[in-house]
Amino acid sequence: MLNLPDRKVFEKKRIAAIDVGSNSIHMLIVDMESINSFTIIASEKDQVRLAASIDDDGNLTSDALNKTIVVLRKMKEVADSLKAQIRAVGTSALREAKNSSDFVAKLYKKTGIDVEVISGHEEARLVYLGVQQGLPIHGKSTLIIDIGGGSTEIVVGQWGEERFATSLKLGCVRLTQMFLASDPLSDEHLRSLELYINTRLEPVLSEVERIGFDIAVGSSGTIKAIKSLVLGILNTPPLQTMHGSVLTAKEIWLAKEALLKARSLKERKQLPGLDTKRAEIVVAGLFVLSSITKILGIREWTISLTALREGILFDTILRDGVWLQGDTTDVRWRSVRSFGQKFHIDEAHAFHITSFAISLFDQLLFKHNLSSAWREFLRSAAYLHECGLFIGHTGHHKHTFYFIRNASLPGFTTREMQIIATIVRYHRKRMPRESDEVYCDFDKEIQKAVNICAAILRLSVSLDRGRQGKIQEIIVRENSNSKMSLVVYLRATHDIELEMYEAAIEKKAFENVFSCSLELMLEQ
Repeated sequence: MLNLPDRKVFEKKRIAAIDVGSNSIHMLIVDMESINSFTIIASEKDQVRLAASIDDDGNLTSDALNKTIVVLRKMKEVADSLKAQIRAVGTSALREAKNSSDFVAKLYKKTGIDVEVISGHEEARLVYLGVQQGLPIHGKSTLIIDIGGGSTEIVVGQWGEERFATSLKLGCVRLTQMFLASDPLSDEHLRSLELYINTRLEPVLSEVERIGFDIAVGSSGTIKAIKSLVLGILNTPPLQTMHGSVLTAKEIWLAKEALLKARSLKERKQLPGLDTKRAEIVVAGLFVLSSITKILGIREWTISLTALREGILFDTILRDGVWLQGDTTDVRWRSVRSFGQKFHIDEAHAFHITSFAISLFDQLLFKHNLSSAWREFLRSAAYLHECGLFIGHTGHHKHTFYFIRNASLPGFTTREMQIIATIVRYHRKRMPRESDEVYCDFDKEIQKAVNICAAILRLSVSLDRGRQGKIQEIIVRENSNSKMSLVVYLRATHDIELEMYEAAIEKKAFENVFSCSLELMLEQ
């Protein structure tokens, strides 16, 4: 049987979490001292307004690209000087821009920062993970709202599990562009804005109401800006920290009254306590918050200063050292298993193939030298490789490709899902061609890694063709004559003629990818 490595002992790490948001780009650099604690080393923030930089064709402009490059270069310089591991995610604006892939590729080329574009559901999950680190909400059913520039994330969670999570296109930059372009603001535009927000919130909030929650938490810049405005209006000294403070429904109505009187941008910039950079977009954000407050009858919000960036930090730590079997903290493995079970896969066979694939990956490390991230992509692909059988056997590898490619699994970015889907796409029939869908969009390094994982998966699948788990162990040895030998141990006296026949067919793809000869041998 496959001997799994022990879970790694926690190692202190310095991590830079970068949030490429629709309004601003934030970076938080921390020393992760344990799985549950960190010390902030540095933070950076720049307003780029990506949501306002999408042209009529749905593309992010070259000006937006240049501004983002400048900001990310500066952040990378700070992170590198502090020797921090960088992880960057892109949210709503990058999700929706038609040229997102090209935009992200250019960012990487110019800055060396690989921005992961995450789904709305994944963003909501990371916000929840981040809020948990800062507030004592673990055992409480908690509603969390994060009003960003391009979208609003809504989560209800308890005991570390999301009971409900969604992302709505109700960001303050987006809504300002749609409804509040005039200056001063008109009654007609404000009524249209409120109607639009309520129409989109009501069906979602009815589900939130059905589930129920004990406390409400706001984690965005919007709710902090509104609290600062209230303190200014009431001539109250600034709080030492807003984290854990409360914004009441009465205070929201007070802020709304003040903002409705200050119809021009100039007047809003003069309001006490309000950051002038927020003056243009705060009305839209306030309308979203006030609508949620009214519809759900919320009396008060607890403000959280931990959210997406802290979620990125802790998700990065949770990703490190997760192995084949997974556990309750391994959200990615839970997502994969849940997805596979929806398609009624043969789980015993799936585990057997996954065991083979991971064993081959680990033993062939001296040949491929891929990172642990690829180990996890292969693990997920191996487990899910037969989802397409839900439709039928013919072309099931293609069906699986489309299922996974279009899925939104907690813990995975959009590109990671594309990588996993592509590995599965080539676990049978032919190997990739340069012009193939999705594959052609990957750079050469990713294409090479996909080929390696696909070759390993193909061989793994062939070694359980009879679906009876006859082969017990795989050991890879390199011969002195530069040939690689694959030695397959048998269970008792089972005949594996079918498996050997199928493996001989898949041998060619393996040999091409690894540039070696492969011998299949039996040892009793």
